[in-house]
Amino acid sequence: MQAQTFDPQSHARPERLATDLRIARLAPAGGLREASIPQAAHVGPGGALRRLPILSAKGTAEPAPPRPAVDYLFFREPLKADAPLLERWAVAATAGSASDAWSAFVGGISARFFKGSLRQRVMDALILSLDILPPQHRADALACLLADGPEGVAAVEEFWKYFGLKRIPEVDRARVAALLLHYEIGK
Repeated sequence: MQAQTFDPQSHARPERLATDLRIARLAPAGGLREASIPQAAHVGPGGALRRLPILSAKGTAEPAPPRPAVDYLFFREPLKADAPLLERWAVAATAGSASDAWSAFVGGISARFFKGSLRQRVMDALILSLDILPPQHRADALACLLADGPEGVAAVEEFWKYFGLKRIPEVDRARVAALLLHYEIGK
């Protein structure tokens, strides 16, 4: 099959696309290969061809696995929009894991978002939503998660690689590094 070029003079619309489909085929069990992406060209006035990028087919060979925070969008999205809830989280984190404020905060979100769920799911959601909290409260919130019990430690241990030290303000990084070392996270 040969590529066809449209003569703009012979059609009502002056702009047409010519597509070379000779090389377009799906690779077996591997998505699209770079060589198999069809080439498109814009045919301008006078028949001049200009290559057009095909952006929608790029990157389809190996889609990235979804990040775990996607599973908690039901919690993350309302949390982003609820300034009073974020403020309660910040106050609870500042007060510490042994405080009534922390217990009330965790109990409140458990009842509102995680009815009937294990405490581990709540702790997983908190570590995966730590980036929503204002930066100056993230180290305190992480300290609360770690000191809250085995569920908090397990959540940080499992999901710290997705959050990372880069999202902690520079002023708090030494404290967070010491916490991670104390709880043996990231070994």
